Amino acid sequence: MKRKIVWVIILIAFSIIIGVVYARNIIPDMINYPLRYDIAQDYIGARALVHHNEKLYPVLVTAFEKMGITWQADHRSTHPPSAFLLVVPFTLFGYPLAQTFWMLSMFACIVITARAFSLNWKKSLLAAVLSLAWPPAIWSLGQFTPIWMLGLALAYRFRHKPILSGLFIGLASLPKYFAAAAMIQPLWRRRWKALVSFAAVWLGAVALILLLCPDALSAYAASNIGNSIDQILRPDNGALVVVAWRLGGWPGITAMIILVLCVLLAALRTEGPAAWGCLVWLSIATLPIAWVYSLLPLLPWLILTIKSANMYPRLLALIAVVMPYLSAAWVPIANPWFVALSIVFSGIAFALAASKNNAVTFNQFVQRIKLVKKLPHPSLVNMTIDN
Repeated sequence: MKRKIVWVIILIAFSIIIGVVYARNIIPDMINYPLRYDIAQDYIGARALVHHNEKLYPVLVTAFEKMGITWQADHRSTHPPSAFLLVVPFTLFGYPLAQTFWMLSMFACIVITARAFSLNWKKSLLAAVLSLAWPPAIWSLGQFTPIWMLGLALAYRFRHKPILSGLFIGLASLPKYFAAAAMIQPLWRRRWKALVSFAAVWLGAVALILLLCPDALSAYAASNIGNSIDQILRPDNGALVVVAWRLGGWPGITAMIILVLCVLLAALRTEGPAAWGCLVWLSIATLPIAWVYSLLPLLPWLILTIKSANMYPRLLALIAVVMPYLSAAWVPIANPWFVALSIVFSGIAFALAASKNNAVTFNQFVQRIKLVKKLPHPSLVNMTIDN
C-alpha cells in the first residue's frame, strides 16, 4: 500500500513538471515559431538535389527568408546529402504542407517503433501519443530522429536475421551516420550478411545522390570544412564529448572514454534488449553535435529499463528521462548540460542492466560448483578408458 502511494506521488509530481515545462516553454515556442524545424534545411537540400539551379548548401538565413521563415541561422547545413535524399518525396509540396506531411510521417515512425516491441496497433498509437509528453519526442517531429529510432528498433527485432538487421541499421544511419554503431553487434558475432545489406543501402543511396546531383559529395565536403567546427563549438551543443571537454578538459575526456568502453563491453556480452540499448546509446554518445531531440532513439530502451526488475538501472533510467524536462525549463545556455547528463545516466543504466542480465547469481554459482564436484576426476576417467 505504501509503495502504491509513493508511486502515485511520483506520478503527480512528474505530471506537474510536464505541465509546467510544456505550458511555459514548449507549447509557446511551437505556436510562435511553427516552421522552425530542422526539416526546413533538409527541404532546401532536397530541392537542390532535384533542381540543379539551386544551391545544395546555401547560407540558411537567406534560404529560409525565401521560404517565408524568420530564423537567424547564419550558417550552412551540416547534414549529409543522404539526409536530403529522404526528404526528396516531400518536395512535391510547398514547404508548410511538406512540413505537415513530414511531421505526420515521423509520428507514424514512433507508432511503428512501439509496434516493433510487440504492442498491438491501438497500444502503439497510445504509446506514440504519450511519448509526445517527452520533450525529445515532440521536438523530433520536425527532425530525423524518429527514423533513427525506428531503424534501430527494427534492427533489434530482426537481430537474428542478419540481412534485415543490416538493412535497417543502414536506413537508420542515412540521416546522421552514427546509428551505424549498432553494426558492432552483428560484426562481433560474425554475421557478415548484415554488413552486405548495410553496405548495399549506402551504395544505393550514394549512387542515387550522384545520379541526381553529381557534385553533391564535393559540395558537402567544401561546406563542412569550417562549418562543422563552428557548429560543434556552439555554446548550446550538448554532445557528450563537447560537454566533457568544457567541464573537465582532458580528465573529462578520459572519463567519457572510460564510460564509452564500459558500455561497449556490456553491449558485446549478450544480445538482449539492454545490450542493444547500449549500442543505441553508443550512436548517441559519439555524436559531435547533439540537441535535446537527439535523445529520442534512447526512449524505447529507457522504458524497457524502467520496467525491468533491476533497481539501480531503473533509477538511473528514470533520471535520464527527467533530464530533458530540466533542459527545456531553463534558459538555452543550460540545455547542453542536461542533455549530456541524460546521455551519461542512460549509458550507465544500460550498461548495468546488460551486466545484471548476463551475470551469474550467487546461488547459480554455488549450484555449478556442486555440479562440478560431482563429476569424476579426470585421472579416474583416463584410468577407466585405459582399462
